[in-house]
Amino acid sequence: MEERENILRAVRFEKPERIPMTFHINAACWHHYPPAALMELMVVHPMLFPDFASSERIELEYDPTSRAGAPYTDGWGCVWETTDDGITGTVTGHPLASWEGFDSYSPPDPENSSGRDSLDWDQVTAAYRQARERGRLTCGGLPHGHTFMTLMYMRGYEQLIFDMADEEPR
Repeated sequence: MEERENILRAVRFEKPERIPMTFHINAACWHHYPPAALMELMVVHPMLFPDFASSERIELEYDPTSRAGAPYTDGWGCVWETTDDGITGTVTGHPLASWEGFDSYSPPDPENSSGRDSLDWDQVTAAYRQARERGRLTCGGLPHGHTFMTLMYMRGYEQLIFDMADEEPR
């Protein structure tokens, strides 16, 4: 059964051949475990890694929020830091930790930013078009922690909870 049909059957509860899923090895694993052992796992589990070729060279790409020793400021003005490459950091700098900067605060422009990364809508459109032409299903989504967590990143957890309890209008 083709991947597309299997996914549609799962979504419709029509007895798919297998449960659709995507599996990947976290980027941090590649520098904590022997790469040869991880590659062997990928070879012996083709159902989990259907597109993996044993001759492939694994190139690590860390998200800007998961580079050790390299603080990253996202489009919202939140500063992310981590101590371990490949592990998403935590926000250590909150752009609205106090309300003093509220009037001059400028959020990211949705025309060219997802809030965390730059965004090229023409590239996104082309990728969806190409996937549909190949008969693949397409989907989109919001960044992790879209609303509540973004507010928490901007204000800090404690301040945000106080704001909500105090019914702070900003």
